[in-house]
Amino acid sequence: MKRWKIYLLIVAIVIVVCTNLYFIFYKESKIPKSVYVNQISSATKTDMKETVKTVGMAAPSDRQSIYYNPELGPIDQILVKKGQEVQVGTPLLQYESTELDNEKERLELKKQRIDEQIEKLAADIQHYETMKSSLQSENLEKEQLDKELQELEQSIKQTEYEQTLLELELEECEQQLKAVTEKSEQLVVKSEISGIVEEIGYDTTKPLITIASIPPVIKGKISEEEIEKLSVGQNAIVTPRTFPNQKLTGSIMDIGKLPIEEASVKQKSEYPFTIQLKEQAEQLRLGYHVDVTIITKEKNGIITVPHQAVWKEGTKSFVYVIQNGQLEKRKVKLGMKQGTNQEILEGIKEKERIVLHPTKQMDNGMAVITTLDWKQIDKKMIKEGSKREMLKQFLNGFFTK
Repeated sequence: MKRWKIYLLIVAIVIVVCTNLYFIFYKESKIPKSVYVNQISSATKTDMKETVKTVGMAAPSDRQSIYYNPELGPIDQILVKKGQEVQVGTPLLQYESTELDNEKERLELKKQRIDEQIEKLAADIQHYETMKSSLQSENLEKEQLDKELQELEQSIKQTEYEQTLLELELEECEQQLKAVTEKSEQLVVKSEISGIVEEIGYDTTKPLITIASIPPVIKGKISEEEIEKLSVGQNAIVTPRTFPNQKLTGSIMDIGKLPIEEASVKQKSEYPFTIQLKEQAEQLRLGYHVDVTIITKEKNGIITVPHQAVWKEGTKSFVYVIQNGQLEKRKVKLGMKQGTNQEILEGIKEKERIVLHPTKQMDNGMAVITTLDWKQIDKKMIKEGSKREMLKQFLNGFFTK
């Protein structure tokens, strides 16, 4: 008897379900058409970055090449070694300076001799002035006093004249010594940048010394399809392949206008760009290869949905919003996209529930059928609820949510 009641209950439930499905999906039925929705999502606020990924290499931002200058004479010695780190002002190359050294020594001796002569004449003038003062105090006849004072005045004038000539000669000597010193300094070639000695050569028709500047910049390349996304000042994240856990930040400082290689119809062009790092990385050596992520766009707190929720009809985009158990086909304006997230500029608000995988069978106003959410049913509901209420909740699990 008990089995008979159970079978009867099952048959009744099947009849109710089939009857409802018939009226819902029957073409002539006035009941709104329904559609089964397997997955539901919602619009959320999030931060989004649009990026371009490429590769690059740590390279010098500048190079200084030292060539042989025949006007300075033969080379005496190269003062640095390959791989040596240098600073601005570090001596790199010395030309022979024997003749200039001899000339400088001769002029310095001459200057010393003139200085000594000028000092002696200054002492003589002081002596004559002292004699003049002493004559004033002596009891001499006027004629004799005038005569001796006159002779002293003449000696002073003559000595001052000789002193003036020596001072002019000293000035000329100092100018000559300055010119020789400046020329001697030109014989020592100094570094104009801080960097590392990259190459040393001995062919006078080629650079004798090449200095690669440090700290390095990042030289990268990008395809012709993505070059227009880049602009000077955009932030970038640089990851050295040797140290993948180290993230360096920088910004684009230059974008090349010409392709890296000669343009060809057989292959796509690639363009160079340069990133200036914002912090010094001591471990980043010249020549290290890096992965580069350039942030071309960045927005915070924007409305996004999974890109699988967007339904396209030609150039128009829609999402199906679930409102009161029915579908609302809503036109939306798309923004940037990152991964599986699609920005919605217009047409939807935060937390609105949407269909995750829309199909062509869906249309505006359709009732939504979803799977029964067993998590919403607990023991307390079963104990306290009436049979009629339980049946209502059960059927709601099939036809609406």
